[in-house]
Amino acid sequence: MLGERIRTLRKQKKMTLEALAGDRLTKGMLSQIENNKAKPSMESLEYIAERLNVTISELVDKVSSTEIRNILNQTEKLYEGFKIYFRDKEETIESCKKIIHLIQPYIHIMNDSYEAARLLEIYSQCLFCLYDDQWEIYAKKAATIYDTLNLTANRAEVGIFKAITIFLEHRYKDALQIFLEERHFLEKSHYKIDPMTKVNLDYHEAAFYSAIGDSQGTVQAIERALDYSKKEKIYFKTDDIYKLAAFEALLGSEEQKFRHYLNKLKQFGEFLEDENYIELCDVLFVEYLINIEGKYDKIMPIIDKYVEYNEEGQIATGDTWNILQKGKAFYYVHEYEKSLKILLAVTVPDYLNHPVDFGIYYIKDTYIALCYKELNNMDKAREHAKIAYDKFLPIPNSIFRKLCIETYESIFSN
Repeated sequence: MLGERIRTLRKQKKMTLEALAGDRLTKGMLSQIENNKAKPSMESLEYIAERLNVTISELVDKVSSTEIRNILNQTEKLYEGFKIYFRDKEETIESCKKIIHLIQPYIHIMNDSYEAARLLEIYSQCLFCLYDDQWEIYAKKAATIYDTLNLTANRAEVGIFKAITIFLEHRYKDALQIFLEERHFLEKSHYKIDPMTKVNLDYHEAAFYSAIGDSQGTVQAIERALDYSKKEKIYFKTDDIYKLAAFEALLGSEEQKFRHYLNKLKQFGEFLEDENYIELCDVLFVEYLINIEGKYDKIMPIIDKYVEYNEEGQIATGDTWNILQKGKAFYYVHEYEKSLKILLAVTVPDYLNHPVDFGIYYIKDTYIALCYKELNNMDKAREHAKIAYDKFLPIPNSIFRKLCIETYESIFSN
């Protein structure tokens, strides 16, 4: 509303009612205008706009550029670190509510600028996280503005977001289809796609293909992204691409490719001096030792670098994946009671959405079944073998799914 825009601009410029009213308006009249209880004449509007140092069109037709820029700056601070994958987390919900409260008064009076499109984009994501179906309306508005301004990178992000909303419902084939349609539209309607956006699209395409178990599509997208990155000498998402490539090689039991990409990822982590990458490489290598080489004696020393113990010798702290690996390691050294104690306490993180991630954690019930089998508790062995089997049925084939099915068939054949 006009009155609210005048009040907001006045406060942004730290002007009192008296200062804005000047010698041409009364404080009371200006207060009524700000509260939308009185409509200013064109002469008064010209005077107010002049005092606020904005144009009449900014005041009447749309929210001013200065005001919308200020709102965007506040929004970006709240949005920093925001991830729609964690839509059910309390902190995400609270951030969404704050962002919506900030943007909502301006949502229907924005201009067609980049700032407006960015606000609409963030607003749509927050609505999605709060399970409000109207998110699509505002995502579409943001996309239209980005298309008009030929802001290809931003437009690509809206398309990726649209596909991810389907992905989070675990409709992986539909998500891939939506993504491919969005990519086709972008490549057809935008004059040129910048290198970073192209790599970003290739990376997401690989991730979507991986989710449906299409190894050929995944590998093609990965190699396309890496070849183009090397050609253009850019390193955007290089770590994510190497990570995905290493996972894909591991799932397909491709030893040479796995070692190659694992080494690349480790070099990247050493270059950044980021210990998280080194830990990731180690935990991936443990999966390799278990599932491909079968060198179980090498597992424990690697895991123990990342798992801390209390005075009673129990695990005190450690990443969930490493703790899961510890449980598996105890199984392979025939410490079945210790293995069970750890594995039964492992919970599947609630933020997982990719089938590969599900496979990593769902396999815990297979190992629980194997431990119970060794301890001659066949009822419990069958129970957990069935739990794992049911979870793996909708997931694409992988080393984890193969072990699950083999274990299930072995236990139920007895």
